[in-house]
Amino acid sequence: MQDEKCKVQNAKRGLKMAQPQAAVLLNEAAVHLGKNGIEEAVLNAQWLLADALGVERLDLLADLSLTVPATALRRFKKGMILKERGLPLAYILGWQNFRGLKIKVDSRVLVPRPETEELAGLAADYLRGLGGPLTVMDYGAGSGAIGFWLAHEFSSLKLTAVDRSAGALSNARENAAALGLSARVRFQRAASVAAIAGRFNLIVSNPPYIPTGAIAGLSPEVLSEPRVALDGGGDGLTVAKKLTADAPARLKKGGALIMELGEAQAKILLALMPDKIWKEKRLFKDFNGVKRFVFGIARGGI
Repeated sequence: MQDEKCKVQNAKRGLKMAQPQAAVLLNEAAVHLGKNGIEEAVLNAQWLLADALGVERLDLLADLSLTVPATALRRFKKGMILKERGLPLAYILGWQNFRGLKIKVDSRVLVPRPETEELAGLAADYLRGLGGPLTVMDYGAGSGAIGFWLAHEFSSLKLTAVDRSAGALSNARENAAALGLSARVRFQRAASVAAIAGRFNLIVSNPPYIPTGAIAGLSPEVLSEPRVALDGGGDGLTVAKKLTADAPARLKKGGALIMELGEAQAKILLALMPDKIWKEKRLFKDFNGVKRFVFGIARGGI
């Protein structure tokens, strides 16, 4: 009887030993992803394993001795396969951190980048100088990350989230509900600012700005994202040019436009914004020193 009990205990120990240790699994996964050309292989492996285990990434790193149960291991392996296929990490996790907000993202929307977090910060800097009730349009809203973070920062802010994609607006509505912001957001499907009623203190936008000819050369991850959110026409500035032409009629007196563009594009667009229509025109650099953000205040307005 005692021998049988020992056998059972030893079998249980064997099962536990068969479960991989987090540290070993992470090392093997990072090597594997790296060999398959995945950038930031270590970081991706950490996020995927933390998600599979249902823990925060930093909590995982604080205890790499823990064993990974079979259910978590299956989830992790599934995430690894999707990552190897070139799917963005945020799509696999189902969310992206945006300046502290957990934003749901999937194949309906572009994954917010760090540069877009900088855009949101610049928009907030401008709004802080206005005071009072604020009206903001997030044009090409996608997941709604920019506008929702601004609404989270400014309790008096009323947001109009505009996108030409019905799928993107559906995703944005889900985020607004999850963040408790639905009552302060108007959702509008439109292909131009001119189609939106009302006037705003600020129009903020991360429009598509990749030249059509450059799309094919993008990484598999980027190509997994909606083309409509990437393709900016022949020179990458088709949407941005129309935006600067239409925006003045939708801005209040002293209202501003701020947008994100690619390297070298911002300078070109700024030069195309007439001084008789725009004042206080300027470019802002991103954290890498790239002049990426275009800013201007409309001279007209009411």
